[in-house]
Amino acid sequence: MAKILVVEDNKDILNLVKIILEVNNYEVLTAHDGYEAIKLMECMPDLVLLDIMMPGMSGWEVLDIIRSKKEWKNTPVIALTALAQEKDIKAGVKKHLDNYIIKPFEKKELLDKINRVLEEYKLNK
Repeated sequence: MAKILVVEDNKDILNLVKIILEVNNYEVLTAHDGYEAIKLMECMPDLVLLDIMMPGMSGWEVLDIIRSKKEWKNTPVIALTALAQEKDIKAGVKKHLDNYIIKPFEKKELLDKINRVLEEYKLNK
């Protein structure tokens, strides 16, 4: 069972994603902000689903920390964000995001992208 860290400051979205993932047999860790996310990275999740616009520490800052640590740098990260402009998506590519999901999202798209990234990660391990 893959362990997914969901980082989202909106409680309703966080709970929705958590339910979708648990029903589909994922173990889910949740963080309401970037600081909590960094602490939970110690649990070595198989994938991080990361909101970008959060108070305090942005998702970009969290991603920079994840990519800078030897033990975490290869952890797949998918952005889950309302930032839908091309410049935002290009910024994600530059920061080595593994995929990008724009809110509002479809359940099927969420699960398909998570499954695809996890499969790619297993193949490249």
